[in-house]
Amino acid sequence: MSPHTLRYALLFALVPITAFAAEPPGLGATVEPLLEQARAMSPELAASVLSADAALARAKGAGTLPDPTFRVQFKDVDRARGSVLPDRVNRIDYTVEQEFPLWGKRGLAQSIAAAGAAQTVAGRDQTALELIAAVKTAFGDYYGAHQGVLIIDDIKRTLDVMAEVAQRRYEQGLGSQQDAILAKVEAAHMETERMRRESDRRRAAARLNALLNRPVEAPLAYPETLPPLPSSEAINLDNLVARLNDTSPILKAQDAAIEAASGTQALAKKSWYPDVAVGLSVVDQNRRWQGYEAMVSIKIPINGTLRRAEISAATSELGAARSRRDALAAKTREQLVAAYWNFDEAQRIATVLHENHIPQTELALKSAVAGYQQNRVDLLNLLEAQRRAFQNRLEHVMYLVNRERAVAEIEKLLGGAL
Repeated sequence: MSPHTLRYALLFALVPITAFAAEPPGLGATVEPLLEQARAMSPELAASVLSADAALARAKGAGTLPDPTFRVQFKDVDRARGSVLPDRVNRIDYTVEQEFPLWGKRGLAQSIAAAGAAQTVAGRDQTALELIAAVKTAFGDYYGAHQGVLIIDDIKRTLDVMAEVAQRRYEQGLGSQQDAILAKVEAAHMETERMRRESDRRRAAARLNALLNRPVEAPLAYPETLPPLPSSEAINLDNLVARLNDTSPILKAQDAAIEAASGTQALAKKSWYPDVAVGLSVVDQNRRWQGYEAMVSIKIPINGTLRRAEISAATSELGAARSRRDALAAKTREQLVAAYWNFDEAQRIATVLHENHIPQTELALKSAVAGYQQNRVDLLNLLEAQRRAFQNRLEHVMYLVNRERAVAEIEKLLGGAL
């Protein structure tokens, strides 16, 4: 068993005992500890790591000489006795034969194996990036749902004050019973909305736990903050597109596939050139060493139909790999540009909501509450001001989460953090 295999075998053998003991306190408050836990505990990522290790190990053995052949030949058998026992055989040849692939075939085989290993390594990197993006997205949903609960709790406190004022005014004959009932109905509606947000929070927590290979009901701390934004230079669209071709693991995997297909085509063309086998024999004549024999054999590549078919197939595979690369490059570029504009939209709208709409609607709500308490604003206008404030705050959180989703998508496509 290799050191890598042993390491991961021990890791997963100890998961039931040490999974929670190794967790940092307050797991769930920020995203970085979640990412570390996911990298350490994800069975899918561990499987891709082991597959990459296996591919790299196989690549090391590619292109080596095939095993030699040992052969024993019994000659000049005494047929009268009808046996091949040693005392009835006049001559025994002991031969060792080694085949030598020529014309650069061994180097091509090694290049093909190395390209296949590079493709598997790129797949491992892509698996890790998909895991990171999934954790960041689930954490964003967790944060958004939790913030929704906090916003509703804040709004509900305002509604409770409104309901109390409406009830007191009704008892004093200064307001209608309809206002008191309407305030209570609005408060009940907020309670229902809170239940929905709590369900969203529990679902997001369950997704996070699943990604961390924990029981879905395992406790998580409430999220405190989203990750910091990347710099404006890092999130520049031109820089992102320029970086894509060099760092995308999706494109790296396809580049490796092209290299492997190119090597396979070259190796198929080399099949027209014969391989050579060299042998050396030791001659045992009547139980006495009499001398040595040498031999050279050459494979004759006369099956032209087979070779032309193999070359044609390899050429088609190479063309298909190149076409897939072009298609993937176009698709990945389109996904990157779309993710960038999703980020740009979310960032712009979140900024406008934070700097303009939310302060204005909060001020309007405070003014409406004060006016209602002084009998200068009716309840319907007050509830409308409350709804606008509630909606703006929820929209702000939603766009913050959308922004985090876009960043996670960009990083997954690019192959690393911004």
